[in-house]
Formats: sequence, C-alpha cells, structure tokens
Amino acid sequence: MPNTATKTARSLQASATNAADATTTGSTIDLTTALGLTVTAKVTNGPTGPITGCRFVVELSHDSTDWKTFSEQVAGTDNDGVYEFVVDVPAPVMYLRSRFTGNTGQGVTVEAFGHELTSIG
Repeated sequence: MPNTATKTARSLQASATNAADATTTGSTIDLTTALGLTVTAKVTNGPTGPITGCRFVVELSHDSTDWKTFSEQVAGTDNDGVYEFVVDVPAPVMYLRSRFTGNTGQGVTVEAFGHELTSIG
C-alpha cells in the first residue's frame, strides 16, 4: 500500500502594505513536528515603484526568540512591478517567519504563504 502525504497550508503574512522605510514581520510558524516547508512570497509595487526595492527575508529560530536570516531576496523597483519568490525550508528547521523591509520612497503590497509537509504515513 502506498504512503500518503499530508500537507498543510500556512500563512506567514497575509496581504498587507509595507510602508516606505517600514518593516512588516509575519507570524511565527512552529515547524517542530513538520517535515519541511516551501514558502511562496509576493511583493507588488504601486503605480510609482519604490526608490529601493523591498527585501523579502526568511528567518529561522531554534527557540522562537533568537532569529537568524536563512534567505534574503530583493524585489525590483518597476512601476506596477510584481515579484514572486520561492524558498524551500528543510526539515530540521524548528521555527520560521517572514519579514519584508527596505523599500524606500513608496509603500508596497506584500504576502507570504507556506506549503507544509506535515506527515507521511
């Protein structure tokens, strides 16, 4: 009999505006019992793009307090530009969160979601 994978959709950051010179930090995701996660994120510029692009950061922690950068990617500055990112997070990771920061001049719309491999059985 073949094994069945159980997968769970996770929300790190619901669609929100990251104002110019601001930081939007997403919810902490507990992955202590998960087998891994794939994060998808999107940054959408408005009709006037930012002067400096928004950085999408995935942070990891062993205790949900002390955070380290795992991945950092930068969106462009095009007017109405849409930038999508994917980050695979390995099974040993215990806690994860997203952070959007660094855009100057204009706010941008940000979001991040996860595809968790919950179990195989």
